[in-house]
Formats: sequence, C-alpha cells, structure tokens
Amino acid sequence: MALYHFHVTQVSRGKGQSCVAADAYITGTRLRDDYYGKFHDYTKKEGVLFTELLLPDYAPERLKDREVLFNELEKFEKHPKAQLCYNFNFALQNELTYEENLEITQRFIKENFLSKGMIVDYAVHDPERNGGIQNPHVHMLIPIRPLNKDGTWGEKQKREYLLDENGERIKKPNGKYAFNAVPTTDWGAPETLDAWRKAYADIFNKAFEEKGLDCRIDHRSYSAQGLELLPTIHEGPQVRAMEAKGIKTEIGDENRRIKAVNEMLKKLSSNLLNIFEWLSDFIKECHKQKIYVPSLGELVTDYYDKRYSNAWSNKAKVKNVKERASVIFFLTQNNINTFDELKDFVQTSYRKVNELQDDITEIDKEISKIKDAFRYRQMLAETKPIYDKQFSFRLKKNQQKYADEHRAELDKYHLAKRMLDQYWCCSKPDWKALKVTLSNLEDSRNKKHELYKRCKLTASESFRIRKIAEEMIKRDDVTTPSHQATRKRKHDIER
Repeated sequence: MALYHFHVTQVSRGKGQSCVAADAYITGTRLRDDYYGKFHDYTKKEGVLFTELLLPDYAPERLKDREVLFNELEKFEKHPKAQLCYNFNFALQNELTYEENLEITQRFIKENFLSKGMIVDYAVHDPERNGGIQNPHVHMLIPIRPLNKDGTWGEKQKREYLLDENGERIKKPNGKYAFNAVPTTDWGAPETLDAWRKAYADIFNKAFEEKGLDCRIDHRSYSAQGLELLPTIHEGPQVRAMEAKGIKTEIGDENRRIKAVNEMLKKLSSNLLNIFEWLSDFIKECHKQKIYVPSLGELVTDYYDKRYSNAWSNKAKVKNVKERASVIFFLTQNNINTFDELKDFVQTSYRKVNELQDDITEIDKEISKIKDAFRYRQMLAETKPIYDKQFSFRLKKNQQKYADEHRAELDKYHLAKRMLDQYWCCSKPDWKALKVTLSNLEDSRNKKHELYKRCKLTASESFRIRKIAEEMIKRDDVTTPSHQATRKRKHDIER
C-alpha cells in the first residue's frame, strides 16, 4: 500500500547534536568531527544502498568532500546552541522498483532543493531489504546556512531594526537597539515546507499514474483532507520486523487500536452526515411539493402494521414487532416526533462524534507523552551502569576507548536523561502520581466508547427510519393534508 511519510527536523547543537555525526549516520561512513574531537564510524551500518552529495555549480571544490563540508559548517557556527542542518526523512514506495525510486528521488531533490541553491547530502536506506517488510526511505542533510555565489558562507538571518515615528532606532531598557531577526531564505517557512510536501506527493502520484496503479498518496493532514482521524505512532523498522514475524509489540497494539478507532469514527461520521443531508433534502422537497409529512410515530406505526399484516410466518412477525419496538423506543427516549426534530438530533450526534475525535486525540497525546517518559526511565536505568563505569578508568585514553566501544549505549543514556529532564523540567519526578494519571487517562479514553455507541445507535435507527420513509413514499402512503383528512373521515364513517 502506498505510504506517505515526509518528516523534517533540525540538527541542533543545543540538543547535543552534530551535523558531522548526523551525516556519518545517514551515509554509513566514518567521519572525523573536529568540533568534538572524535570519529563517528557507521561503516558497519546495514541498509545504505546509495549516497550522493549535491552542490550548486558555484560551490568550491573543497566542499565536495563531505567531511570537509560539515566540519567547516560546524566551525563557522559559533553559538553553543546553533541550528546546523535540516534533516529530511521521506518514504520511497514499494510499488515502484529500486531504479524508479532512485530516479524520482534524484529528480525531486534537484527540482526542489538544488535549484534553490541548497547543498544536499542524501542516502537511500532499506534496512529490511534482506527479509521482512521492506522499508525503503531517503535521508537528506541540508545546511541551514546558505552558500554565497562566491563560495563563502552566507547569513542565516539579518537584523531589521525597529524605528520610531521619526525614523530613529528604538532603544530597549538595556540600551541596545530593538530589532527583528529576519531569515535570509524562505527555507524554514511553513509555506515552503508545505510546497515540498506537495511536490513529494505529486511526483510519486505521477509515477503511479504512469504505471497504471490505483494507489495515491496525499500530503495533507487528515484534518485538511476532511477526515477526523487519529494519527498512528511511527513504528520504525524494528517494530515492523517483529510484527511481521508475528511478535506483537506495545506500539503495534496501540496502532491497531488507533486504526480501529479511526475506522469507527470515519464510518460513523460518514453515516451521520449522509443521514443529515438526506433529512434536509427530504424536508425541503416535502415543503416544496406541499406533501404532508406525518409524525414519525404515525409513519412507523403505519409501516409496521402493513408489514405485520403481510408477514407469512411467525418468525417474520416476531422480527417485525421487535424492529417496531426498537424504533419507537428510540424516538420516545430521545423525544423525537417530527423529521425536523430527527434532523436536529442527527446533527447534534454528528457534532458529538467530532468532539469525541478531539477528546480522544488530546487524551492519546497525553498518554503517549507519559508512556514515553516511562520508556526513557527504563532506558536510563539500563544504561546508567555503563555511563558510570567509564569514569572508573583512571587514564583518559581508557575512558575514551570504553566510551567508543559503548557509543550506542551512551547515546541512549544521554538521550533518556535529556528527555526526562525536559519532561519533568524543574519539578521533582513523581512516578507514582504519573502512573495514577496514566490510569485515569486510559479510563477516560475507554468511557468515550460509550458516547460512540450512542451515536452509532442514532445512525442505525435513523437509517431505518429513512428506509421506512422511502418505502412509504414509493407506495404513496405519505399523502397531502386533504387526502389525510379524507382518509380520517372515511375511517370514522366505517367505524
């Protein structure tokens, strides 16, 4: 199935990241990091199928070496929290061959990034190519700082000083002039990102069309597409590989739950909207043609009386009685007597479904944050002994050797510590209270299912009433007021 995945993050020194390390990882190479004084070796990384460094025509020859390029960038950035590079990650499509994916990738990068004067180092990955579910994707590393046409590094932003009514610069209380920092490029603008996302979808959709494939991808969010759905959690190749082998994972279970909720909400929302539109059109048409619209009680009673009299078996008669009781109970319980009241009730139910979506989305976000905190807590506990052990060596070279040998575990330790510090901020961790909060959130989410069931009943009974009305109209049993009066007088005389 065609998959849309287009994600952008920033490599930031403020997060303890290095653009040299990031490039070594995506290209599967060994690069020396002059800023931190160490090597990043990912030559044993599997699944790197293709790499290429693309530069504008005016780029100097020295920058064609990725180690020189990114070390020079690190050196040029002076701020301890400098934002260094954009890190793109987008999916390739299993419906296309490797050669087709690569050709589209190269064309996409050249048309949308290289043409803007951006430096792009990219790699094609497929870590599952030897078995399991294929996960072909592309990583791109792009310096945020632009390269001038004379081969020098440009400015990421410029100052626009604020002026008073006399055109003089405004001074702040600290004596410095007030200014706005204005980016020198549009690379970080939301509109530019949206254009890239659309271009990515368009270029692959065109390839699908040319191959006669029905699948398509859409760059818009579910909300922008008009679908009130919950986003699933990114699984990653390890989780997908385990799921493919029949090993259930916590993330996989959560995604299955989210997908089930999505399907329920999508179907229910569609059904309610369908009913609401039909009711609106039905009422308008009745008023337009001056057709008498009976009460829903009259309509249901007449319909099931005729069905009962025409039923051939006891089983059919019993089913008929049960259906009528169900519809009458639904109308009575919700105090619905007319089509207008039913239309209003359906519209209210439709709004409740949308509110239900919003509530579940917020609850799931909180649950995800808390579960991540517990996951990082476990990660920290598992890696802290390794972190502590490096300081048991007296000589610095032995400490460095140990650190290099356990780089993956130490990276996990620092990641877990950073994420937990960010989660708890300045407060003291209270894991017991957090566990209670998680339990309450999960209970709240489960209770939302009751609202779903009520809205589902509304759709079900409304569809049944729609069917009744349509059948009665076909038999001309929904008549004009004068015809109804005539029927009533005739009935009184006969009685």
